[in-house]
Amino acid sequence: MTSQAFLGQTPSSLWVQQASQGEGTVLWFIVGFIVLIVIVVLIQRGLKGGASGGSKLNKAASFSKTGFRKAARSGGLTDEETRFLETYGRALGVANPDFVFRNQAKLDTFFKDVYRYIEKNSDSEADAEEQKARLFTARERLTQRNALGQPVRSTRQLGRTMPLTFIAPGEESYPSVIVAVEPGGIAVEPVRDPYGETIRFHKGTKLSCFFYTQAHQGYQFPTRVVGWERIGNKEVMVLSHSDAVSALPARRNARREVRESCTFYHVVVRSSTTRGKAQSTARVENMPFPGTVVDISAGGVGIQSANAFAAGEFIKIEFDQGGNAAFGKVVRMNKLRNVGGIMHIQFVKISRRTLNTILSQVYGYSD
Repeated sequence: MTSQAFLGQTPSSLWVQQASQGEGTVLWFIVGFIVLIVIVVLIQRGLKGGASGGSKLNKAASFSKTGFRKAARSGGLTDEETRFLETYGRALGVANPDFVFRNQAKLDTFFKDVYRYIEKNSDSEADAEEQKARLFTARERLTQRNALGQPVRSTRQLGRTMPLTFIAPGEESYPSVIVAVEPGGIAVEPVRDPYGETIRFHKGTKLSCFFYTQAHQGYQFPTRVVGWERIGNKEVMVLSHSDAVSALPARRNARREVRESCTFYHVVVRSSTTRGKAQSTARVENMPFPGTVVDISAGGVGIQSANAFAAGEFIKIEFDQGGNAAFGKVVRMNKLRNVGGIMHIQFVKISRRTLNTILSQVYGYSD
């Protein structure tokens, strides 16, 4: 029956039945393919979300408060500065603080990232300027620490060929060079008078010596003449060792050479006494002078001008870039061969905003 019924179907009805079955198969294939695509997309999103969430968790977990504080303190920062930077170290996910504070390039990158983070996330401009000021205070401290280099505590740390200068009892200064550093003392080349004759300081003569390291940090120490000896065919003067090596004052602020135009005004300062109290008044003269800023730091600025003022004069400086201004005192003026000179100016009044702008320029954060 079944076979007869089947054989009894017409070709057209058979084709319709086969076509219907084929369309159903294709439809199910399309549906399955779409479902497969959806599943793949969901899996990929899940993997990305998991990776992203995992990276955030790893970023947060990788920060060590103890490690950061230890590295910052060993770098020379105070407890207050360390706690301040710790907040940003956590926000930026600093995973290896010891490496950051030991590597100058990494340290610069970290401070630059903090500077940009402050600019983007501060509640107000006043808050941003305050945070920047604290940031630059810490940065300047590290600059001073790095300028010292490895501290020299004893003359036994000195090496051959190092130049040094000693001052004799009569206040005359003589340059010399270290020939050898031995347990018994420091052998230096003898100094000569204007006629080329060796100056033979007597045994026991007290001298004050000065020298500079490769980091340009100066040191001084007291010593005395131990005697005279011969090293090969050369006669040398032997000085006693000293464990009282002290560092000379170093430049407090990082400085950057620039070439930027500015305008400055002479400030007339008058002193008077009223009811026994000394008072000072300042008046800015309304006559602008053009100048060029040649170097700048948090402590002052160097300005080249054909109208350079002498040391002791007060001026108001208007920086052409950013509209910032500051008041300063000319501490030194070096005359130029052609005309004018370079004024070395110490800031006496400067706003927090202007100071932050200067320091961002010194350290390249605004580049």
